[in-house]
Amino acid sequence: MAGTAISVLGATGYTGGLIVHELRRRGVAVLAAARNRDKLQPLVENLGVEPFVADVRDAASLDRLAQRSRVIINTVGPFVDYGEPVIRAAISNGTHYLDTTGEQPFVKAMLAHDEWARRQRVAVVCAQAFEVAVADCAAAIAAAGFRDLAAIHVTYATGAHPSQGTQRTVLRMLQSVGYAYRGSAWVEERAAASTRRVDFPPPLGWAAAVSFPSAEVITIPRHLSVREVRTFMVVPRFAARLVSAAAPSVGALLRTPLGRLARRVIGEGTGGPDVATRAGDAFHLAIDVRGVRAGAAASGRLLLRGHDPYGLTAVIAAYGAQQMCAAGYDRAGVLAPASAFAPRALLDHLRQFGLTYEAGASETKRGT
Repeated sequence: MAGTAISVLGATGYTGGLIVHELRRRGVAVLAAARNRDKLQPLVENLGVEPFVADVRDAASLDRLAQRSRVIINTVGPFVDYGEPVIRAAISNGTHYLDTTGEQPFVKAMLAHDEWARRQRVAVVCAQAFEVAVADCAAAIAAAGFRDLAAIHVTYATGAHPSQGTQRTVLRMLQSVGYAYRGSAWVEERAAASTRRVDFPPPLGWAAAVSFPSAEVITIPRHLSVREVRTFMVVPRFAARLVSAAAPSVGALLRTPLGRLARRVIGEGTGGPDVATRAGDAFHLAIDVRGVRAGAAASGRLLLRGHDPYGLTAVIAAYGAQQMCAAGYDRAGVLAPASAFAPRALLDHLRQFGLTYEAGASETKRGT
């Protein structure tokens, strides 16, 4: 490895700042990297981090950062625009890499660097965050004991308040092609192409969900032999069909002045929900598995509950970076979270931060 530090690129952003705080809470020395030295100063004064000026548009600065780092945690998005140069710098300098992206096209595109990362003995882990890492690890647990996996469906029910960066990323993703995994292959599919009714425990009960292009569609087939992976998001029941019907025109609309207006409304800042708001942002997550177990057709389910997705993202990223720095860590390549880290150990670590998970009865109905 080139360096010894855990660095956080985008340390002055919303998610990056949460990760810096979590690492320092754990007593970890942090190399806090951003393009503006003045904005780094409060982190230096309040948390005792070491500042480092780096810009995702400046390859030389990324090389210097990688040479100082044992692990780079990248939080600078949209990743489809800015992520690949950071990965290239990490691999070329023998530095482990993880990020907090949820951008499906980026995660898929970065698979092209798998062989290079293996040769360099570097682990590249995209989507080491609440969205994707939790469900990716949960899928590995839920699929245990199945000899033949027909389908894995991931359904999110969350009322989280998105940061400005997340909102900008969602707008960008809605203008891009998405993928489903069907017939053991990735196939293009627009957001909200299908609807589903999903049964959650009380107080949610039956909920309407629409498909959306989350990156578990890319990561789960990397470590499980499965014929179909789909991801869904719960929406108000009255809105499910409306969302599905309107979805084909959303991308086109966002390329008009309406899209430019939406970007202006969101703004270019790095703001996000405060601590109290985050604490009230609860989520439910269902992992439904169908296949063959013990010689017969079977289904399985893992239900997860918790709160504060952004806080969990900071914990998940910090945990991953510490694991990469641990003696004996030898995983390499472009890896799904469940391949880079022991799935049950990661979820069990999150229990102390409010995550619960348990097996449940599986029951879903496809929409019409």
